[in-house]
Amino acid sequence: MTHTPPHIMIRADAFADLGGGHIMRCLSLARWLAAQDCRVAFACAPGSADLVPALARSGFAVLDAHGNRDLPLPDGWPARADAVFVDLYSSDASDEVALRARAGAVVAIEDLDGRHHNCDLLVDPGAGRSADLYRGRVPPDCRVLAGPGFALLRDEFAAARADSLARRARQIAPPRHVLVSMGLTDIGGISERIARLVVNALPDATVEIILGPRAPSLPALRTLAASQPRLELGIDVDDMARRMSQADIAIGAGGGTALERCVLGLPSVAIILAANQRPATLYLARTGALLAIDTIDAVENELPGLLARMTPERCAALSKTAASVCDGKGAERVGRALLELVNGNRPETRNHD
Repeated sequence: MTHTPPHIMIRADAFADLGGGHIMRCLSLARWLAAQDCRVAFACAPGSADLVPALARSGFAVLDAHGNRDLPLPDGWPARADAVFVDLYSSDASDEVALRARAGAVVAIEDLDGRHHNCDLLVDPGAGRSADLYRGRVPPDCRVLAGPGFALLRDEFAAARADSLARRARQIAPPRHVLVSMGLTDIGGISERIARLVVNALPDATVEIILGPRAPSLPALRTLAASQPRLELGIDVDDMARRMSQADIAIGAGGGTALERCVLGLPSVAIILAANQRPATLYLARTGALLAIDTIDAVENELPGLLARMTPERCAALSKTAASVCDGKGAERVGRALLELVNGNRPETRNHD
């Protein structure tokens, strides 16, 4: 029988108030799957590729999806994809049932508490999460992959891990290079507020701000950088692992980007930008993997004090604990589990070793 490659759709959206993190993590999985000779395409809310330039230049087909149950397929694909990977906060189990008309298997990734799913494989990469949390909320035969070991991070982070950890083991001076990365969409224009606070709190440090081309802070930050030589801007960068590896400390959002920093052992302050980030971020803070600020409104009051606590000794302790959280190989682990599921469903592979 002629082998046909697996056809896998990814259903994820980006919005200005949601950010682009869902699509960015799905891109990590898509790249791994494509390297295994899978056919991969995205179905997203209109405008998602504009908000996430990395999706637009990824080379993957991007189709407009109108609603949680809409799953358009590229021309030339079979009538049903082998699987759909769903990364949507607004979907529920009934939507996943509907998607089965267009895909042989349903895989969902979850960051929220309390939702029920009708999927064959569920991924919850949150810190402190376990499969037991999903008893009674997924079908009995659904496989659950839980914990930061399954975080969908780009392979560049795992590749940079050893050198980054070695650099931190040698670091004995106070922080001199601060990386600020609050997400591509810069929710609420928070990047400018943080930049001003850090420049004032750490007068000897270089402050590097990473943001997207449509970030609301960008005009004000360009003006500030013109008069402040210690402030550097990185717009729509594609080498975050390198930049994180070179930073002494970081200030960033909770969620998946906090786990990127953990892979590299980067001491950080995580600012919770959305309710779904709170449980995992606070768990990481309790275990000593990072320092946390619970709300955007608390940034002005709390950030200067937290930066003052970033002594070499505190940074070393944060780095060691952060590095123990995950190794950056979650996309491969999830990808292998997805292909096991797909191959088990396909007639051409069902009776072969």
